[in-house]
Amino acid sequence: SELKALIEMLSNGQDIPYTRYQILMLLLNHHYCGKALSAKLGISESAVSQHLQVLKNCGLVTGLRIDYQMHYQVNKDLMLRAVNALCQALSETEKTHWDQENCDCEFAASCSRRGASRKS
Repeated sequence: SELKALIEMLSNGQDIPYTRYQILMLLLNHHYCGKALSAKLGISESAVSQHLQVLKNCGLVTGLRIDYQMHYQVNKDLMLRAVNALCQALSETEKTHWDQENCDCEFAASCSRRGASRKS
């Protein structure tokens, strides 16, 4: 699904989601080649290429050859479907109030947040 692809794309490593987010934000307003993205982000062209490959593999970015350079843009239709799917999932979830003192999940017996067994 679009939502799954978006979540997987954002879930790989500590700084990677932010870099991919920056790439997507740049490409939302203008198409860029890898060299331009590299200069704008201050990272190597090979790093940009690796990020673009992941974004292309999940369909969020498409490429178009202009002269000798490949230019990239965001697949806005897919991005909108993913965002709408996320909004739909959020609207269908149960509104719960969290007990911040105690864990009540299926692993509560071994949870460090469990009130009686909390370590001081």
